[in-house]
Amino acid sequence: MSGRQSFTSGVAWMSAGIWVEQAFNFIIFAILARILGVEAFGLLAMVAAFVLFSEFLVRETISDILLTHDAVSPGRLNSVFWLLALLGVVLTVVLFLGAGPIASFYNEPIASGLLIGLSPTVLMISLTAVPVAILRREMRFRVLAIRAALGAAVGGVVGVGMALAGYGVWSLVGQRLAMTATNIVMAWGAVSWRPALNVSREHMHAILHFSHRILGLRAAELAAVQSPAVIIGAMLGPVQAGYFAIAWRVIETASFLMITPLRTVAQPAFGAVARDGGRAADLLLDVMRLTGFLAFPAFAGLAVLSEPALVLLFGQKWAPAAPVLSLMSVFGMYLCVEKVQQTFCLAAGQPGRLAVLSWIEVVLAAAVIVVTAPYDLSVVTAGFVAVFLLILPLKFANLGHIAGLSGMVLMRQHLAPLLLSAGMAAAVLGVVWKMEAMPQILILLIGAATGVVVYFLLAAVFQRSRLRLLITMIRSHEEPEAETGPQEANG
Repeated sequence: MSGRQSFTSGVAWMSAGIWVEQAFNFIIFAILARILGVEAFGLLAMVAAFVLFSEFLVRETISDILLTHDAVSPGRLNSVFWLLALLGVVLTVVLFLGAGPIASFYNEPIASGLLIGLSPTVLMISLTAVPVAILRREMRFRVLAIRAALGAAVGGVVGVGMALAGYGVWSLVGQRLAMTATNIVMAWGAVSWRPALNVSREHMHAILHFSHRILGLRAAELAAVQSPAVIIGAMLGPVQAGYFAIAWRVIETASFLMITPLRTVAQPAFGAVARDGGRAADLLLDVMRLTGFLAFPAFAGLAVLSEPALVLLFGQKWAPAAPVLSLMSVFGMYLCVEKVQQTFCLAAGQPGRLAVLSWIEVVLAAAVIVVTAPYDLSVVTAGFVAVFLLILPLKFANLGHIAGLSGMVLMRQHLAPLLLSAGMAAAVLGVVWKMEAMPQILILLIGAATGVVVYFLLAAVFQRSRLRLLITMIRSHEEPEAETGPQEANG
């Protein structure tokens, strides 16, 4: 299978896996929410923050060095595995020892047991990071897609079963453990590599040199997500923090579903192209063109239809968050663009400057939130988004330096879809304005349909090259499937 065929096949499989996984999770969440009630989920959320942060440190951090263009030797695989295993053990022990103090802080005795019950997932994930990286490097995304969906299904069955049996909040712990255990079995069963004890000082030095930079980048990502809600909550109160949080949740979910399949496949694909002597920059341009072509109109439509979307998803009480969601939709476009940049920098093994720029964003955004807090939440959100947009040209310059291209050339890749998305949004806004007195569901459906039709027509006139690229990518996925399907079935 050619590089383009492998890429599009991987995107298709990861898209299917992620969407099925999210569908399972949503259905299971709805069932468990009805059985368990609010308190159980509140208790879990209180302790899960510590576990999720620890998982974050061992998932797609140190193991990302295996996805660069460098050759992978058994010594490097072993070094990454044992370093992650050590980090997983340390974090698990820290969670175990901290369970008591954390329970005392919350004044909830059960929190200690819940934290201890959840803590093994950190070690489990750390022991699975290398097999997952191997599967990504080998572009075996069908296995990863099935793994994601099956893990969600098994975890859901265990969680619902325990909830029906009367285990209460512990059913959420069982769900998480069952899902993670299924992921471990699937990942290790799909690779032939097994760890050995031959670890070299040279590999450890290279890994540690890479690791502190990527951990800094991931920490900046986490700070960008968590710090706004903390500052807004402290300065404006829980209601305004809730409006911001719900808008952020919608944007985070939408960007995750749109960009994660592309990002997950692109990172090893960039490295593979470089190892084969090709120009990874050419694939970067294609990925950028597709990102803007698909993501920009989606978020532009969400910006215009924010109120009916919020009301239908969460109820009328969340309607005041609509202006915040409209502004955060611009941030959604930024997120998709930035994730592609991040993916290329990681594949090139050069996350250092990007991490520095990301921390500058976090610090400036926090300062802007503090300064604008006396004003309306919309002003705070606008300032927050503006900071990231102002730093974005510097990130393009950094990307151009790594890819050997001009930063302006890279920025121009997003100009056409941005203008067409703005035109589409104006058309949808005109339609919605005429429908002000109609039910929200009709506004959402008709507005979305109008946006799809208008953008397709505009793209057919002004973005034919992007349409051809998308069609070529789809065809390059379908053709090898028809040729290799019987062989894969026999294998």
